Amino acid sequence: MKITLFGVRGSLPTPVAKAEQREKTLKILKMAREEWKKDPEHFSEESFLDHLTIPYSQDLGGNTTCVYLEGEDGENLIFDMGTGLRVLGNQLAAEAFSGKEMDFHILVSHTHWDHIQGWPFFKPGYSPSCNIHFYSCIENLEERLIRQQHPENFPITLSQMASKKHFHLWKEFQSYALGNLKIIPFGLRHPGSCTGYRVREGNRIFLFCTDVEYREEDREHLMKLKPQIAGADLLVIDAQYSTAEAEKKIGWGHTAVSKAVEFAEMMEIKSVVLTHHEPDHSDGEIVKIILEEAKVAKPGGMQIHIAHEGQTFVL
Repeated sequence: MKITLFGVRGSLPTPVAKAEQREKTLKILKMAREEWKKDPEHFSEESFLDHLTIPYSQDLGGNTTCVYLEGEDGENLIFDMGTGLRVLGNQLAAEAFSGKEMDFHILVSHTHWDHIQGWPFFKPGYSPSCNIHFYSCIENLEERLIRQQHPENFPITLSQMASKKHFHLWKEFQSYALGNLKIIPFGLRHPGSCTGYRVREGNRIFLFCTDVEYREEDREHLMKLKPQIAGADLLVIDAQYSTAEAEKKIGWGHTAVSKAVEFAEMMEIKSVVLTHHEPDHSDGEIVKIILEEAKVAKPGGMQIHIAHEGQTFVL
């Protein structure tokens, strides 16, 4: 399966500020000058840019949560409908409006705005040849989406979107099949509740755990879940705060970088992607916090990735 990140910010969309962009540009120019001084004759602008690391190689991205999974047999799963869904929809629009019947499968973790606000801008949602299947553990999901598009809030109602919409109610810890993908939803600690998802294809496992607050007192409970989670190949997990911030925001529903990494180690995850970045943090601050706090104790342990838009993983 192929997993692509289309939105990695938490709480609300966060465009790069002018001051931050200028600071990045100045830093890149200074680094380029130092490299040129070392060997002016052989200095290559292209090679220099190719070797830049985040956050100088690219912006992390300002869109809210949306992850796209493509199965080997053509299955497509969309995890959450943050503003990254608009970008994904733009890529899928040509095929969606080709007249060919298409099915899209959207797995919803919860309905806080940053996880549903991209839906009204998802172009396939306006195609009469598209079947949009929504899956969640939320009994009134359709009602919540209708309220989001009430005429006081948005000019087009949910029913006016031409696609055919189907709502499927799932139960936690039950197994469901979409093609050759086996999916288990499970609850996460977050205000108003939130659902994580485990997806298995063959012997490969992907975990989507956005918007979760992992605390020390959760350890015993989570160890009971370990048989369902342990050994996953890839985990995308909320890591919005520094440790200091998390201590001041208990009950807000998000996790410190250090705790997210601790959880991943406890569950013997092979590769972890730290996401749902704090909107008040610049790219530089996010990278600094993760580099300082994402320590893996065992040599040769799991891989740690800083989530950024367009990032792709193949399992």
